Amino acid sequence: MKRAISIILLIGLMGFCVFGAVMFTHKAKEASQELAHLQEQQQEKEQEQAKEQAEDAAAEATVKESEPEKVAEKDKSTKQEKTAETDEEDELVQSADFDASLLNMFDPAKDMYVRSDVNVRKGPSTDYDLVGHLSFGTLVKVVGQYGEKGWYYVEYDQQNAFVSNKFLQADKPAEEPAPAQNDEAKQQAAATNAAPVENPKQATLPVAAQTAAETLPEPASVLFIGDSRCVQMRAAVSDGGCSWICQNSKGYEWLESTALAQADRIIGKGTKVVICLGVNDTGNVNRYATLINAKAAEWAQRGAKTYYVSVNPVTENVYRTEEEVEYFNATLPGLLSGVTWIDTHTYLIEHGFQMKDGLHYTDPCSVTIFNLIINIVRENPFR
Repeated sequence: MKRAISIILLIGLMGFCVFGAVMFTHKAKEASQELAHLQEQQQEKEQEQAKEQAEDAAAEATVKESEPEKVAEKDKSTKQEKTAETDEEDELVQSADFDASLLNMFDPAKDMYVRSDVNVRKGPSTDYDLVGHLSFGTLVKVVGQYGEKGWYYVEYDQQNAFVSNKFLQADKPAEEPAPAQNDEAKQQAAATNAAPVENPKQATLPVAAQTAAETLPEPASVLFIGDSRCVQMRAAVSDGGCSWICQNSKGYEWLESTALAQADRIIGKGTKVVICLGVNDTGNVNRYATLINAKAAEWAQRGAKTYYVSVNPVTENVYRTEEEVEYFNATLPGLLSGVTWIDTHTYLIEHGFQMKDGLHYTDPCSVTIFNLIINIVRENPFR
């Protein structure tokens, strides 16, 4: 009996061992499969990472390959721009007979306005040829300046040229400048005790200038309308047998508001009206032309004839420049209608003149100017 029980227990133990071995084998198989699965996932992950790295490397390589081309293209563009700028500067230097190294270019360009009618020239001084002119209030594109405080380099008529910096300003002018009412009065007062100043182009004055006032021609019915230069001329010739409406420091406003009303009372058949105005307000050249053309037509109906005398030369002074005078004289004749232009300015430049200051003439020179005018009025032009 005991032996039978022992055998049964042994058989049970063996069965349990077999069962344990079977379960162990099964678990080991499951663990092996799980490990293989994990290894497979790890391999797939590594392959995916390797693929991503390869794609990143390829993209980076593409960028690196294209970058030199972009840099080269940028360098080429920069070189072309620099070459264009250099070519433009070289062209300016080659075409100019002034020191182009003193030309300072503005970046960006500046917008400025013309404060008084002015000439436009090829170079930065009045020694250069005219290329045109700018009228009061015109907006100008300023691209540079010659020296620190010199002439402005501007865009004009599809080219670049120069304008005196004295005639441009940043702010738009409110209205056309009025006559300089006090300029000549101040100059005349200062000239009272000043010694005569000879112009560098001084030449011997015509014989008529050396004669006394009483030997001058005695024109009939000649009316002079003018400023302080006219006042001095009247005194130098002791009226010269003419009528005179003239005051110091006057210009367009005085002509329109006062002088013409006085003139209308004495202008009749055969009157020769001589206008000597403009040095005080050269910027009013267009207004002068419009007004005088209208009055000349009116006076012609009465049998009178109208003359306009050029603004005569100036030398160094603080009120008026020779450039402004030249512009006035170059512009006005083309605007006049029914008016005879008398160019005494050219005569004085060619033959010489004497001044008390930069604006007013000596008495002998004033006599010469008077005779030049009278010769034209009497239809005996000067040579």
